[in-house]
Amino acid sequence: MSRKGLIALAVVLVVLGALAFLGQRGGSTAPTAGGPIMPGLQAALNDVDKVKITKAGGEPVATIEKHADGWTVAEKAGYAADVTKLRQNLRALAEAKILETKTANASFYDKLGVQDIASDKATGLGVAISSSGKDLGTLILGDAKGSKQRYARRANEAQSYLIDRDPSFPKTAAQWLDPAILDVRGNRVREVTIKHPDGEVVTISKLNADEMNFEVALIPRGRELLYPGVANVIGNSLRELNLEDVEKADSTPPPDKPVQVEFRTFDGLIVRVVGAKRGDDAWVSFTASVDADQVARNQAAAKAAQPAAAGADATKPESGKPGDSAAQADGAAKPAEGAKAAEAAPADPTAEAQRINAHVMAWRFKLATFQYDQMTRRMADLLKPAG
Repeated sequence: MSRKGLIALAVVLVVLGALAFLGQRGGSTAPTAGGPIMPGLQAALNDVDKVKITKAGGEPVATIEKHADGWTVAEKAGYAADVTKLRQNLRALAEAKILETKTANASFYDKLGVQDIASDKATGLGVAISSSGKDLGTLILGDAKGSKQRYARRANEAQSYLIDRDPSFPKTAAQWLDPAILDVRGNRVREVTIKHPDGEVVTISKLNADEMNFEVALIPRGRELLYPGVANVIGNSLRELNLEDVEKADSTPPPDKPVQVEFRTFDGLIVRVVGAKRGDDAWVSFTASVDADQVARNQAAAKAAQPAAAGADATKPESGKPGDSAAQADGAAKPAEGAKAAEAAPADPTAEAQRINAHVMAWRFKLATFQYDQMTRRMADLLKPAG
């Protein structure tokens, strides 16, 4: 090869090497460093109406849509979405800034987890966002770097980046659901009855809300409770109860031999739970109603207490007369007593039952196994071993 040809070849090799270097290097001097990874999202946050998340092969993870009555997850038959989780992740994307440019060579995408989501080998997540019906683009979230950074690539661009946020987008539709089912605190519960399909019945109760432990009915002769408060976990099993998954109640047949659990509160609310296990998974349904007799008794007791309170006030000395210091001391205690009474006053059980039913009636819920086991205990679970 001639000298001129060798020089030309060397120049070509230098240029190609420079291009390869620029395509793969990370440097804060890149023109895009410091800019947003999703331009326009910050200004459009309040108008976002749809977020679609996909994984390898373009398979949908969750389509989260805004409707007149709130956010829902399409893949879960329109069940309510976890709005707090959604807002946190959208805010993280809106605030995310580019730290460094990374490879623009598709051959190296797999090292950062930013392959095209349509590929069966993709390891990242595609996040497509629309605001007021306008497409804001799709971001491919790749691998995390440390605890606060992540690789990302805009789906319509070759260039990949390192961003200064690590959004925690869940990878299953169930993780996008609003987890809260209901919340009935144990200090409200008066009685729980558990009916097992083989005929065993377990009943626990309290005479008043101030009692520390639930009593267990019909303990077999010669047997003892494992410890005094062993049944309390049953009474507390509706406290901050969360789901793991959800399905339409009519999507599968109801269980043939369910466990039935009934919770009755001091203020008159009744919550009935019907469920069974499918393999290792526990699925239950809920209904709420009101014990009209209990509500009537509470109202009568409250009415009877009013004249007594009025009579007690009438016996107090007037200000400035003998005994006024005692009256002041008694009066000083009243705000605290009143605050305690207000705190203990139950909510309207009828309205509460209606709210619960509006939330749960059309659905069947998957519970964590330990939660299901707590509310469906057998007598043997509460007693010391025989002998």
